[in-house]
Amino acid sequence: MSVFLAVDLDAPVRALASSVIERFRATLDAKWVREDKLHLTLVFLGNPTAAHVESFKPLVDAVASRHAAFSLELGGVGTFGTARAPSVLWLGVKGALESLRSLQADAQRSLVSADLPGLKPDEHGRLYAPHVTLARSKQDTAFGDATTALAEFTSPPFLVSHVTLYESRSDRYQALHRASLKGA
Repeated sequence: MSVFLAVDLDAPVRALASSVIERFRATLDAKWVREDKLHLTLVFLGNPTAAHVESFKPLVDAVASRHAAFSLELGGVGTFGTARAPSVLWLGVKGALESLRSLQADAQRSLVSADLPGLKPDEHGRLYAPHVTLARSKQDTAFGDATTALAEFTSPPFLVSHVTLYESRSDRYQALHRASLKGA
């Protein structure tokens, strides 16, 4: 079991991102993300025990209570990995990025300071790069056609009104806890 804190996309934006996946699924050899798994990760928490996950819930509530709801939109596209062999295709994020970065930094500080077994401290020093993963590949997949075609992609705005603590097991995500942001 791995656990992470995320921002959910609203249904129309999630469906739009899924339509992007369907547009390229047949032509690009990659593992494409299912629509129900599309999200914006705030903090990856590793593999804590079930008992420790319970201790995250009040921390998530406290973080959410310190941040007002804000709007984001998906826009642009990019890859992670090398130019010759990109391993991840993603959609970028636009809008209230200062609010998003503040929420993410607070969540990381609050949850990582809990110093619970199972956390992956090596992941917590990385610079936060907000994105929604569309596909992963271990092969020399050329995402070039997709990045060119999606360069001007923009979704309608969506309201970030809550954060969700998720558990990932096998091929499914289960929401463990949701916390509303101020004013939501």
